[in-house]
Amino acid sequence: MNDEDRVKDDIRGRRLEKLRFWRRACAQESETLKLYNAEMAGNPLIFLHGDFEMGGFYVRRLAAECRYPIAALAPHGLDDPGLHPSIEWMARERVKDILAYRPAGPYRLGGYCNGALVAYECARLLKQQGGEVEFVLMIEPPALNTWPFYRRLHEAIGVTLATVERRSPAVQKVFGHLMNAFWNIGRTLHLPRDEIVRLIRTLARQYLKRAARTAETAPTEERRIRETSAALRSVYLAASAAYLPPPTTTPIVVLSTGLDHSGRRCGLYDGMQWQRLASSFRHVQLPGHHLTCLSDHAGALAANLAELLRDPVRVSAQMPAFRDRLNLTVVHRA
Repeated sequence: MNDEDRVKDDIRGRRLEKLRFWRRACAQESETLKLYNAEMAGNPLIFLHGDFEMGGFYVRRLAAECRYPIAALAPHGLDDPGLHPSIEWMARERVKDILAYRPAGPYRLGGYCNGALVAYECARLLKQQGGEVEFVLMIEPPALNTWPFYRRLHEAIGVTLATVERRSPAVQKVFGHLMNAFWNIGRTLHLPRDEIVRLIRTLARQYLKRAARTAETAPTEERRIRETSAALRSVYLAASAAYLPPPTTTPIVVLSTGLDHSGRRCGLYDGMQWQRLASSFRHVQLPGHHLTCLSDHAGALAANLAELLRDPVRVSAQMPAFRDRLNLTVVHRA
């Protein structure tokens, strides 16, 4: 074995050990509900962390620095019975967990990325059942779902299908990935031409690398972890892209960077767009990008959360929404 092969084997071994560590960590943290700072005073933030790969480890640091009670709810996994690639289904299931943990409100909900969408839908369901929701804190939620063109396109296609409640998982997944194709178009609208070309080349390289990985013989354990991660990513991508959030009167606070995981400014995480749907809205600009706001800049995120949670008046401060100017007449399909 030459030096180059030895280096490759060493890298592969370290990567596999890391995957084993995260699998053990996720198994240890696989409880649906994890409480942080439960002994502290305050109406707890029920937080849907949305991290289906690392078990929501980042919530530990947020809770430690925020020093406020947080009840973290995990996303669904492939072993969850009846798993459906829709935010509506996920929210219905998580509302059961919320009510089991806290039978009566008022509720403070929050979430990150796909978890933010589930939290938004949970708020709608809780209010529909007569519960009181103080506010929803949405960290880096996908925003293209709020664009008028996207919503009209969604309704035009969705009207040909059964309602979300009656739609089969297979049809919902195809619909979600179709809408994700429009996501990929919409997320590039703010990029300059050279950035669009660079993004297309990057996506092409990633596709070729995935094809090469499929062709190579990877260790069984590493391949199984990759396949599980890819399957979950596919479910949540379809669910998020297929979700049509209805307008709301619940106070909404969006904390966002406006940048994707590569640090590019894109429409997908333009948090200001959520004011289209909210009659009471506030936006907080976060440092970093979609991923580093949870790691390198977790301190800034925790400080903002602490301020908002301890001063709910700031959360519900009225900001002008322009929903009426857009004349959105969206009917939520249950």
